[in-house]
Amino acid sequence: MAGPVAKVARVSGALVIAAVLGATMADRRGLGLGLLAFVVYGLIFGVAALSFSRLRQWSARHVLLDSLVFVPLVFFALLLIPALPWWGAALIALGAGMIFVPVAVRRRS
Repeated sequence: MAGPVAKVARVSGALVIAAVLGATMADRRGLGLGLLAFVVYGLIFGVAALSFSRLRQWSARHVLLDSLVFVPLVFFALLLIPALPWWGAALIALGAGMIFVPVAVRRRS
């Protein structure tokens, strides 16, 4: 088990990565989407940095919710394509989620 200093270092690193991703998104798509990217990535990375084993246990108990995390991650990845409008990225992410989530839930159940 890691000490408190290691845990603080992991959480700090996770928040720095989320901040860089949020700043990149804000530069490309505006402050609103940048803040949303920071929140999404900060929550995911922060929870994983705090206790990865508990995150894995939660993931095993909540298969559907865990699979649904795929949709915002695809949305933000698609926003990095400059020519694609945000609503196009949202529609593609939702469509990908409609295909991926049932397959992932079926495989893990």
